Formats: sequence, structure tokens, C-alpha cells
Amino acid sequence: MKIYIIVLLAGLLAACPVAAQYAYFATNGTIAYESKFHLQNYIKRNYLNKTNLDVWDNLSVESVVKTGPQEIVTKYTLKFSGDETLFETVKEEYPDNYRNAIWYLPTFRESKTYINHKTGDYLRLLPFGDDEVLLKDTLPTVKWKYTDEYRNIAGYDCRRANGIIQDSIYVVAFFTNQIAIPAGPELIQGLPGTILGLSIPFLNVNMFATSVVLNNDVISSTLTKKKKVVPESKEVIIKKLRSSVYDWLDENEFKKQMRKIFL
Repeated sequence: MKIYIIVLLAGLLAACPVAAQYAYFATNGTIAYESKFHLQNYIKRNYLNKTNLDVWDNLSVESVVKTGPQEIVTKYTLKFSGDETLFETVKEEYPDNYRNAIWYLPTFRESKTYINHKTGDYLRLLPFGDDEVLLKDTLPTVKWKYTDEYRNIAGYDCRRANGIIQDSIYVVAFFTNQIAIPAGPELIQGLPGTILGLSIPFLNVNMFATSVVLNNDVISSTLTKKKKVVPESKEVIIKKLRSSVYDWLDENEFKKQMRKIFL
């Protein structure tokens, strides 16, 4: 009996290291995110006490300050499969007090972004008045610095990294290497794992994953059913936006809006 127990224990101990070698790393699935945009802080920082606002802008700002929510919650999904990801807004009905406030969102509410992480290219579908435009470009570089801070998000252990994008925009990301693809919300990427938590102080936005569902869904780079929408370069898109839906912005405000598009 003693010999049997010794042999059994030896077998269990021998099996433990082998099991540890086969940790599972997800390669296909869908991540649900919830983004919180701190509206009132953004309004105070960017619009209050500005001398160049006209009467209608002032009335709009005052209305949002009085009746708008403290923060706006938006939902997104990130589908990942192999080297491809698709990040898109979840369409939903918003409360009544969101109606005027949503205009101030620093990100597009109905955008889609497809990324091929192997080639380093992306496609982004953007609203363009009553139509759409399709931007094609290479992924921006994010300069990352790792920290020793950790957090569990949606059941995954994540490590914090601080990053700089577009030379000066500071971002904080929490990523997990249990999902191997170097992806994240929008164009924030380039870490050895997937970003499940993201903070962008420049936009007053915090975004965290609420769930991760593993599946075998196929990702398509076709972002619109409108056949006439063809991919265009960053330079062409900027000219289009400048000459049409953004023609009412001064140059500084227009440049600020363009930085948000390529973030």
C-alpha cells in the first residue's frame, strides 16, 4: 500500500510541470468594452470661458452643462482572429439627456476599424455627413514603457504600460498576454498582448473590457455595404473633411479633430 501511494504521488508531481507548459492563449474571440467619457470635465476644459464662441455655441454649451450627464457611456466590440481585428461601435438608444451632449464626444460613435497586424495596415470607416468615407493607412507607432502595476480585467491578469502616440498624446494601457494578438481599442496597439483597459486623458476617456468570449467568428475587411465607398489615403481624407463637414472649424480646432481621427 505504501509503495502504491508513493508511486501515485510521484506520478501527480511529475504531471504538474507538464500541465503548466500547456497554458492556453486565445487567438479567436470577441471582447466587449465599455467606454466612459467624462463630459463635464471635457466641456470645462475645452469650451467654457472661450471668447471665440458665437451665440449658438454658447447656448449649446450652457445647455449641456445644465442638463447633460456627468459622463457618457459608449459600448464597443473588438473581434480578433489570427492577425486580424475589427473594432466597432455598438449601436444603441441613448437617454434623452445624451441627445445634445453626444455631439461633444471626441471619438466617432459609428466608426469601424479593421486592422491586419501582420501587414501593419488598417481601414477605418467614418461618417461623412450623410455618407461615409473609408480611410486606409499604416498603423501609428506607440512608444511603450512597461510598469510593475497589475490589474485583473474581465477575468484576465493585465500589466500596465504607459505610451505616447502622435509624439505627445499620453495613454495608459492594461494588456494581457493570454490573448496573444498585439491589439487594442481603435489604433492603440503594439504591446505583447491585447489591451483590455485603456485611459486617454487627452480625450477624457476611460475604456475597459467587460467580457471576453472565445469563438471562431470570421473577420471581414469589408466595412460597408455601399459599393461606391473606396479606400482613400490620409491626405485625401483630410482634404475632404476640411472642405466640407469641418469647414466651420478654425485651423487649430480642425487639427485637434484630426488628431482624434488618427488615434
